[in-house]
Amino acid sequence: MNPEFYDWLQERYKHKTISNYLRALRHLEREGINLDDKESFREWMLRQRNKGILERTLNSYIKPYNSYISFLGIQRFKPFRNQKSIKRTRATMEDYEKLVSACRGYTALRDRLLVEILFKAGLRYIEIVHLTVDDFNLEDDKIIVRAGKNEKYREVPLFPSVKDAFLKYLPFRQALIEKINKNTRALMVTQYGKPVTDDGGHNIIDRISKRAGISFSPHRARRFYGRYLWENGLKPELIQQLLGHNSVGTTMIYIQPDAEDAFSEVRKYMKKLDFRLPQGKGLKETVGHNLDYMVCSDRDSDPGRRLERPICLAGLHHRSRAHPKAYKLIFNFLKSSALPLKISILNLISQKGTVTAEILYNVSLLTCQAYDMH
Repeated sequence: MNPEFYDWLQERYKHKTISNYLRALRHLEREGINLDDKESFREWMLRQRNKGILERTLNSYIKPYNSYISFLGIQRFKPFRNQKSIKRTRATMEDYEKLVSACRGYTALRDRLLVEILFKAGLRYIEIVHLTVDDFNLEDDKIIVRAGKNEKYREVPLFPSVKDAFLKYLPFRQALIEKINKNTRALMVTQYGKPVTDDGGHNIIDRISKRAGISFSPHRARRFYGRYLWENGLKPELIQQLLGHNSVGTTMIYIQPDAEDAFSEVRKYMKKLDFRLPQGKGLKETVGHNLDYMVCSDRDSDPGRRLERPICLAGLHHRSRAHPKAYKLIFNFLKSSALPLKISILNLISQKGTVTAEILYNVSLLTCQAYDMH
């Protein structure tokens, strides 16, 4: 690797990014890739794809390699466009309650303060790690963020509950730093009195979330904070300032509805939105093991019209003109199903000896899915 590359990185990236990039590039060298040869990297990528390596994983190598070939003046690779699955990107109040309950043990006061700041100040994880005790202005009830993204300075409100957690934590912190470093001003310290590092902070959060039994990342709490402010009447432009975004468009991503919101709303009105077929009134014939008969129509294809005479189940698919494919699906599914399932389906579509073509068609859409799974 070109020794001048490190100086080039320092002019453009932060220490954490540089560390990650160099780690990835060293891995590529161990794989036998000549970093100065773009074709060598391309062939390695093809081999990894043939092995079934995820595109997301390969992208984590493309980005560092692009930085290196940019330094060399070579055209960059285009990263893969990931097919993102629908997932929950925002923490919930339930997550907050579980995380707070998981803050126990020797470092409970520190961990509780960390969770409170994540959810009620909306700070980035790295911003919390770099906070000092002097950044808490208790008179004006605000937290000063001096080491924000791109070195941006901003101030955020200090909620009363965060203030209480901070005041409870201070004596414990003081007792910890007495052991080794009385002069440190870092807010978050380890049980040995040393300032928490970037990786150490991640380990703390992972330990709390594992104890809480949830999948959690600090950025989900940040999104929760933005959405919480918006739901309580704050304008997006004000939320933008509190979150430290360059563009209000980024803030809108935090507060816009997602799939989880849609599910939550539907759950509220589930009983109202739900619909059922008319109450079944039993089968005309006694249902036995053969299930030979069911009542339907052989002459009326208009959905909603009454269907009159009994038809043998075995002839259902060709004797009925109304939705013949639907009848055939039901017939095939019933023929291969267990007796309890046959009875439940026939009870569902029966109406006191009469069944409409519309009911049979709708039932076929449901049975079709189950039939495919068998």
